[in-house]
Amino acid sequence: MDNSLAFSYGKRYLFPYSRLPESAVRMSYLDFEDFDEEPLDSTKGEKAYSDLEMGRLLEAARSGELSLETIEELAVYHYDHSNFENALTFLEVLTEFSPFSSDVWERKGMVLNNLGRYHLALDAFERAEGLNPYDVELLLNKGITLDNLGRSAEAMGCFEQVLALEPENEEARFSKGVVYERKGDYQTAIEIFTTLIARNPEHKDAWYELGYCYDYTEKLTEALACYDTYIDKSPFNASAWYNRGIVLNRLGWYRKAIASYDIALAIQPDFGSVWYNRGNSCANLKWLDEAIDCYQKTLELEPDDEMAWHNLGNAYEELGRYPDAIRCFSEALSLEPDHFESFYGRGSVYDAMDDLEHAYEDYKAAVALAPEMAEIWYALADVEYSIGRIEESLASYRRVVDLDPSGEAWLDFAETLYEAGRTLEAFEAVQESLLIEQKWADAYALLARLGFQLRRRSLAIDALRTLMARFPAVRAQVMSEFPIIHTHPDFAQYRDAAR
Repeated sequence: MDNSLAFSYGKRYLFPYSRLPESAVRMSYLDFEDFDEEPLDSTKGEKAYSDLEMGRLLEAARSGELSLETIEELAVYHYDHSNFENALTFLEVLTEFSPFSSDVWERKGMVLNNLGRYHLALDAFERAEGLNPYDVELLLNKGITLDNLGRSAEAMGCFEQVLALEPENEEARFSKGVVYERKGDYQTAIEIFTTLIARNPEHKDAWYELGYCYDYTEKLTEALACYDTYIDKSPFNASAWYNRGIVLNRLGWYRKAIASYDIALAIQPDFGSVWYNRGNSCANLKWLDEAIDCYQKTLELEPDDEMAWHNLGNAYEELGRYPDAIRCFSEALSLEPDHFESFYGRGSVYDAMDDLEHAYEDYKAAVALAPEMAEIWYALADVEYSIGRIEESLASYRRVVDLDPSGEAWLDFAETLYEAGRTLEAFEAVQESLLIEQKWADAYALLARLGFQLRRRSLAIDALRTLMARFPAVRAQVMSEFPIIHTHPDFAQYRDAAR
C-alpha cells in the first residue's frame, strides 16, 4: 500500500462578506457621516492620535470644553478609521450627556458589535429601541447583532418587523438571506439573494453572498459567475478575489486560482489565508518550492496556524526533506494536540525513514483521534505487520475492510491471515478481494494455494488458469511454485512455450 499522505487542501473561507469580523455591522446601516462639518484633523492616519492627545481630548469632552457636535465628529472619525475603541470612548461620553438620544445609543451598539461585544451591543440597541421603537436602521442592526449571538429566530423577527414597516426594504430581505446562509439553509438563502438580484442587479453584496452559497452547494461555475459579477462592481475587495480563487482551485483550475490569489495579495499583502490557499494551489501543481514559500509567508503572519504547519510538513515530505517535515508536523501538534492529520503525516514520514516504531506510535495516536479513517488504519496495519505485531495487524486490516472494503485491502488481510495460519478465513478474504477487483496476480496465486490446501482442487486449477492467461509476467514464478502446471493438460501450451 502507498502510505504517502494527502495534502490537507481544505478551503479556509472568510466569513461571508457581510460577516467579516472587522465589519460585522454592515456599513450601509451606519449613519455616522451625516454631519455638515469635517472631523478635527481629518488628514491624520488611523492611529494618528497619540495616547496623550486622546487623553486630552477625552478630558476636554468630559469637562464640557468640547461641543457635542465635536465629540460626535471625533467618534465618527475614529469609527471611519476602524479605531473602534477610541470611537467607543467618545460615545460613552455622549451617552452621559445625551442619555435620551436613540441615535447615540444606536451608534454605541454598532461600535460594540464591531468589537465583538455582542451582548453589550444588544443592550445598547435595546436602549435605543426603547426611545425610538420604529427606527428601521436600528431594527436592522439589532437583528444583525442577534444573529451574531446565534439567536437567529429573534434576528429574523427584527427583519420581519422592518418588512412590516417597509415591505420593499432590500436590506431586511438581504439580512434574512444571510441568516439562512449562516444556519446552513443555502437553498432558501439562494432563493432570497436571487430574488433580490432580479429586482436590483446592482445589489453587489447579494451577488457576493449568492456566490458563497453556490460554492457550498457545489455549484461551482455559478459561484464563479457571481464572484465575477461582484468583482466587476467592486474590484478592490480582497476577500472576493480570495473566495474566487478557492472556487477556481476546487474546479481544478490551479493557475487561474493562483492569479486570483495574486490580485487579492496585491490589494491586501498581509492576508494570511490567501497565502495559505495559494500554497495549496501551488502544491496541487507540484510547485512544491513555491508552495513552501507561501506556507512560510502564512506562518510569518499567523505563526499559530496549525494547518499551515501541517501542509508545510506535507510539502517537505514530498520533497524527501524528512527532518523538516517532522519538525513541521510536531509544531502543528504542539498547537493542536488532537490534530490527527499531523500524527498521520508524521507517522508517514517515520514510515518512509524505516523508523517503524515511531511510525507505529503516531498511527496509533491518529486512529485514536479519527477511528473512522480507513487509510490510517491501513497504514497502521502495514506497520504492525512489518514489526511483527501480527494479531494487531489482523485487527487493523479487519477495521480497514469494514470501513473501506477495497480489493487491495481484502487481499492484504487475506495474505496476513494466511501467514497467521488462519487458512479458512484467508480463503474467504481472498474471495472477497476477487469479487471487488480482478487485477491482482497475488490474489489468484493465494487462491490457488488455499484451494490446494483446502482440497478445493478444481477451484485452485481455475485460479491457475486465470493467473497464467492474464499475467504473463509471473508465469515462470507460478510454474516454479505449482508443479501441477508441468503435468496438467490444461497448461501444455505454457510448458511448450517454456522449453
